[in-house]
Amino acid sequence: MIFVLIAVLIVIVEYKIKNYMDTNLKLGDKKELLGGKIILNKYYNKGAFLNFMENKKEIVKTISCIFLGILILLFAIMLPKKGNKLIKLGLSLVLGGAISNVSDRYLRGYVVDYFSINCKCKKLKNIVFNLADIAIFLGSFLIFLSSAFSGIIKSGTDKTAE
Repeated sequence: MIFVLIAVLIVIVEYKIKNYMDTNLKLGDKKELLGGKIILNKYYNKGAFLNFMENKKEIVKTISCIFLGILILLFAIMLPKKGNKLIKLGLSLVLGGAISNVSDRYLRGYVVDYFSINCKCKKLKNIVFNLADIAIFLGSFLIFLSSAFSGIIKSGTDKTAE
């Protein structure tokens, strides 16, 4: 149940933040937070990651829905199984972020991105993202870690059993 709540919490928090940003900040306006380390900057992403395929919105919507459907199916399969807490946590983070961004694509026609990190790396400094993107990235990383360590543990166990 906690994993479902995590996904729902991400969707609700992200919905509120995106609505606030859409209502209270104009495109191109910038506000600095934490001594300028985080920059609020409303941006409309009309494509996929980094505006990829921005001129093919319908294809992006379709692909996003297919991936979201697969993700929901995986989540539904994994949720009742015992153990695998790291994978379940990762899936709940990815699911919450994906639902938020896919719903933006359908309801608004674009994804609202709203902050960037002010750092020395100019390429990273120019990327504007949202909480859903962070949840997707972090969740994917947790799933990867869990899968990688699961393989190491299993291969180690197999060797000792021989």
